[in-house]
Amino acid sequence: MLSLKSLFAFAVLVPLVGAAIPAEAAKAAKSNSTAARAECFRQANEAVAAVGFSAQNTDKNAVGQDAYRQCCFKAGIRP
Repeated sequence: MLSLKSLFAFAVLVPLVGAAIPAEAAKAAKSNSTAARAECFRQANEAVAAVGFSAQNTDKNAVGQDAYRQCCFKAGIRP
């Protein structure tokens, strides 16, 4: 029969190991969303540059925000 020490160790280690696995998955997902967000920001800057130099700032802001939000929705992340 199992000793009391081994039962205690089992009861403590199983939840700790179970809690560590989702934390690693969340860390990997965060880095993926950070890369996707950076790509969306790059695309928004390209869209603003394509508008031209003579456009007003409000137009540039609208184009940049629209491009960023569309990219975020395509990537499946929150804008």
